[in-house]
Amino acid sequence: MRVISVINDGLLQATNALLEMTIGEYLDIGLRILHNNKYQRKRVSRSSSVYSLLNEDMKKLCSIPTIVLAFTDEAQGIHLQEDMSAEELMRCLNSNSLIILDGLQRTYTMKDVNSDLLFPEEDKRRFREHTIRIEVYCGLSKTGVLYRMLTLNTGQTPMSKRHEIEILYSSYRERNIDGISFNTQVDTDNEPGIDVYDFDNAIEGFNSFLDSDESPMDRFDILDVIQRMEKITEDNYQKDLFEYYINSYNSLAHHIYEQTNHWVISSEEKRDLGSIYAKDIPAFFNKAQTMSAFGAALGKILWDKSDRGFGNISDRIKNVRFSGIPNEAILMMQKMLKVVREGAKKIGVSQRLYLKFFFLNLLTEGSETYLLVESSINKAKIDYDHAIIIQPRKESLFD
Repeated sequence: MRVISVINDGLLQATNALLEMTIGEYLDIGLRILHNNKYQRKRVSRSSSVYSLLNEDMKKLCSIPTIVLAFTDEAQGIHLQEDMSAEELMRCLNSNSLIILDGLQRTYTMKDVNSDLLFPEEDKRRFREHTIRIEVYCGLSKTGVLYRMLTLNTGQTPMSKRHEIEILYSSYRERNIDGISFNTQVDTDNEPGIDVYDFDNAIEGFNSFLDSDESPMDRFDILDVIQRMEKITEDNYQKDLFEYYINSYNSLAHHIYEQTNHWVISSEEKRDLGSIYAKDIPAFFNKAQTMSAFGAALGKILWDKSDRGFGNISDRIKNVRFSGIPNEAILMMQKMLKVVREGAKKIGVSQRLYLKFFFLNLLTEGSETYLLVESSINKAKIDYDHAIIIQPRKESLFD
């Protein structure tokens, strides 16, 4: 084990050390830190054709891409140097603050090869003595760790867009928002619904809120977020806005849930409708389309300088009402969304647009459908039908 070179990373204000070590030496480190990085995704299935092939290639002592590790900000005092002895280096790498940035699946594959009972012992010995390259970042901030995880995401199985979003906004999830929790791709213990939202859906809704635009986030949006990572992750004002957005949304979800007496679609209603948007109120409010539509509508309402601002949205939500039987209104909404679906080129985009008009009509003070659910459902369809194909420029709370 030895340090080959140490270079500075000017962007992240950190150093990067290139190491050579044997697979056996790496496994002594890698297996100990497998679960240190809470932002890492879960293990890819062993039956995956890519990693099954890698398993066989490793047995033939193939050269693998460099694995990237990092010391978290709890270990800011650790710095690797070219003249370090193997013993000094191992002492540093035994730190509990060491994490895997890139190479988790390769580490699992090496572990499998090393524990393969059918792999001859002499071949296994040569495998453990085979040299690989490791990069180690020293002095990375938390933001730097997140940035590097995303920009290194070029392996055989790239992260999903959902996981990238969850990494970018991980500090938002750590906020203490009373009564509300979030599921992530790594952690899906709770049934999604009211009070429990899929985190990536909540973030898509929040971005719609900031931009007054219901469009789904794509990878270009994520790239833009990466480029302004420090502001996104450390700006407490935007974190306060996220809390405001999710609390407002959850309040409306609770209000509708109670008004409809916990509506769930019946077997007969489902049969008559065919395709449905949501089986019940919790499912309706946990959809990305609903969260983004509400966010876009809320952002547009607050962007309107004639509106009275943040304070009275909660009062409006408390006064939302049904003029008839609530369950019949929800079925009417389902039928409208089915019509939108059947005529849409891009179903999710069209559903977002219709629902944005619904929330706008429902919560815009002074509108003829203000606070009236059934009237807002019908007016939203009229607005949707008259919507122009080319959408106007995004209007942001920060313009």
